[in-house]
Amino acid sequence: MFFRHASVLFSDAEEGGQPASGDASLSVKVSARRGLMLYFVLLLVCSVLSNSFALISRSSFSGFFIMWSPGIAALLTRLLRREGWDDISLRFGRGRSCFAIVFAAIIPAIVALIAYGTAWLTHLAQLVPFHASPNMTVALTFLGKNPAWPVSLFLLLAMLVSELFNAAGEELGWRGYMLTRLIDAGVPRPVLVSGLIWSFWHWPLIFLTAPHFGLPLIFSACIFLTTITSLGYLEARLRLQTGSIWPSIVLHAAWNSWIVELFSSLSGGGDTSHWIGESGILVALVMIIVATFFWRGNWKIRRSVV
Repeated sequence: MFFRHASVLFSDAEEGGQPASGDASLSVKVSARRGLMLYFVLLLVCSVLSNSFALISRSSFSGFFIMWSPGIAALLTRLLRREGWDDISLRFGRGRSCFAIVFAAIIPAIVALIAYGTAWLTHLAQLVPFHASPNMTVALTFLGKNPAWPVSLFLLLAMLVSELFNAAGEELGWRGYMLTRLIDAGVPRPVLVSGLIWSFWHWPLIFLTAPHFGLPLIFSACIFLTTITSLGYLEARLRLQTGSIWPSIVLHAAWNSWIVELFSSLSGGGDTSHWIGESGILVALVMIIVATFFWRGNWKIRRSVV
């Protein structure tokens, strides 16, 4: 099976924070740490600018700038440090990578079916007729309230492409740069650390824009942290085992499409935010189980597509 055939336990590599090929040389560690320092500085600058623009302008396009903050920071870091672009691994590859891309597109749907299905069956949330999510509502304003089905199909395809493009912005930073540099720098538990950084990066908007439904926002933020950190383990394994960043991009885009857009647009019935959605308890529990199950097994870290 996809997740069983390999020769190196990633837990060994993660525990010491080193690549599977052996201990990183001092020069590699120093270079990785300097790259990370510059990356985090640029990430902070890009994130502050993009989040400020989102809060001030309230533009429907502000999400694009926010999601591309990690990617822009990573690309600028590579450019300023003359690190090159080869290790981004933008090639699709064959076999393993193709299977991983299919898996990445499907697994968020399975998570959504289990979590949302449980909420519907237990009446923690209601299955309601489809209603457009905020992002879909913005798109529909350009086409009118009742677009013809060919236009609706075009809109759906356009949104899928948009999700892929936006996800690519984040993944170029998180898994395309930060994760591998954390490993090279000798950071303990690099996958866990990368997932936590990815999760905490979302916190400012959670506290500044999330609606209040009676429960403290810190509660929702911590559930979100659990969900996204667990998702980060899947993202990391797909990136490191295949050597390609495309499975991570597809998984990220599929997560946003299935969880954030589609299934949330089929749910209602009062305040359900603490049960479903990215800050929902049920989604977090399912993600912990899924991440734990698919993290098991012996496999080899690949830095590029072979």
